[in-house]
Amino acid sequence: MNIRVSPATSSFLGLSKIKVDAPQKTLYFLMNGKCEGNCSYCNQKNGSLGRFYWEKYDFSHLKEKLKGKKAKRICIQTIYGEKYWEDLLYILKELSRFNIPISVSMNAIGEKKMLILKENGAERIGIGLDCFKEEIFNKFKKGVPSWADYLKSLRIARKIFGNATCHLIVGLGESDRDAVDLMRKICKMGIKIALFPYSFGNETIVSLPRYRVIQVALSAIENGGKIYFDGEKISSIEIDYFPKNAFYTSGCPNCNRPFYNDRVKKIYNYPYKIGKEEAERCIKEGEKYARIYITSQQGE
Repeated sequence: MNIRVSPATSSFLGLSKIKVDAPQKTLYFLMNGKCEGNCSYCNQKNGSLGRFYWEKYDFSHLKEKLKGKKAKRICIQTIYGEKYWEDLLYILKELSRFNIPISVSMNAIGEKKMLILKENGAERIGIGLDCFKEEIFNKFKKGVPSWADYLKSLRIARKIFGNATCHLIVGLGESDRDAVDLMRKICKMGIKIALFPYSFGNETIVSLPRYRVIQVALSAIENGGKIYFDGEKISSIEIDYFPKNAFYTSGCPNCNRPFYNDRVKKIYNYPYKIGKEEAERCIKEGEKYARIYITSQQGE
C-alpha cells in the first residue's frame, strides 16, 4: 500500500531533503487513490493539496521512519468513496500503534462509521465543509453528501468525540457576512474552525488584507468582540485584547500545516510563534481592508 506525505512531513521523517523553517508538530498523510467526489477547487486527483504535490511512499517504509519520531498529532487526509473505507481503517489501526493523537480529515459520514473510527484509534474528526454558504457548496462540491449532511456530521462528531473541527476555505466567492454568519453558527455548535485561504495551483490567490480581517473576525467570535458591516463587507472590528493568536494556523490541537498555503515571504497562517512586531504587521495588513480597533493590549 502507498500513502502520500506532505512535503514538510517527508522532510521531518527523513524521506526527502526539503528544508522547512518551521516546527513539525503534526504529521500529515493523504490516502492514495482517486477521490470519487468532484470538488472543483481541489487538486487531490493530481496528488496535490494546498500549494504542493504530495509524494507517494510505501506505507511499510513510512512506518519504519515513524519509529522514535516525536510528534504531537497525526492527520490522515482521506478521499471520498466507499471502496476506501477498509483502507482507512487499516491505516488508522497501524498508525494508532505509535500512541500519537490522530485526526481524520474527511467528508460527511454517519454516526455508525464515526463510532468505528473512534474504536480504531481516531481522537477527533475534521469535516471539510469548505464553503461558507450552501449555494457556493452546491456550485463547487459535486458527488459528495449534501450541505445538510455535512452540518449533521459535524454535530455527530462533536457528540461522539467531544470535539470536532470544521474546515473552511476563504476565497470561494463568499461575502464577509456569509463568512461571519457561518463562523458564528459553527462556534455556537462548540466546533473548532480551521481556516484556509484558497490556493489555485501553487499560488494562494486570496487577498492577504481580507484574510487578516477574517482571521480577526473569527478571533472576535471565539473570544468576544464586535464586528460591523457596510452592506456585505466588514467595515470594522472592535476587540479588547491584542489578537496575536488570530494569525496562527487554526484547526485541531497542534495543527500548524507549515507553508501549506504560504510562501516564506507571504504567510497567511503562521506555523511558528510570532512576536508583537510581526503581529502588528498583520494588523496593519488587515487595516488595508477594514478598521481594527484594539481597546486593550492584553494578550501581547
